[in-house]
Amino acid sequence: SYEAVNLTDIARAVGITKPALYRYFRGKEPLFLALYATEIDALCADFAAAPMPVEIGAAVARIFVSRPLYCQLSAILHTVLEKDLTYAEALAFKLNVKSAVDAIGANVHGWLKGSYSPDQVRPLLMQGQQALIGVWHMTHPVGAMKDVLEQEAQLTGMCQDFEQSLAAHLTTLFGR
Repeated sequence: SYEAVNLTDIARAVGITKPALYRYFRGKEPLFLALYATEIDALCADFAAAPMPVEIGAAVARIFVSRPLYCQLSAILHTVLEKDLTYAEALAFKLNVKSAVDAIGANVHGWLKGSYSPDQVRPLLMQGQQALIGVWHMTHPVGAMKDVLEQEAQLTGMCQDFEQSLAAHLTTLFGR
């Protein structure tokens, strides 16, 4: 988990000292945002390479599901990763995200074949991201709650499949 990661362990894992790591990242948040940015770039490439889907919601969900690290980082982005940033770090990060949303939006706009204008696609993608975050939390319980949901027969069905739930949300959002 994010909380369990510390910079000493990261430095050791990559074969540098912690002070050397601090030359590149002033803390955990900027390091994880750099990792998130790498995942966003990969996500853009996945969307660009994807063929025209018949079922857009399911296709978008499949692309997201193929990037579990992106999904996991998205789930903590607004509450943890963006919390202790400088203005410059926040601006650079959000401009990178906007660029990625625009690139993905161009692909999705082509898939929607005139159902939405290009200006309407960005809000749809942002709502899709909101669905991803909520569905991630609802389908990935932790600690005692995970144990209860897995072990108690009367609670069967309370924890849903991430891809199926996300696809249902996105299908409703995109209309197909």
